[in-house]
Amino acid sequence: MTYVLLIIASLAGIAVSVFYLRKNIIRIKEKNKSEPKAYKRKMNYVLTYLWYGYLLVFFVGITINNIGLW
Repeated sequence: MTYVLLIIASLAGIAVSVFYLRKNIIRIKEKNKSEPKAYKRKMNYVLTYLWYGYLLVFFVGITINNIGLW
């Protein structure tokens, strides 16, 4: 039973991560309209994708690990 709950929680974490990734990309696009320096515009995207990439790998790892134990 605990494996099922962990799988459900990790799938919820994936869904929330994807939701906030899309929300932050829209926010970055709006913010970058007023940013004159190109390197700052690009760094916003790089750091955002890096952070949400780590989150997605974490939640996918939890899901796969618990499916393997099920």
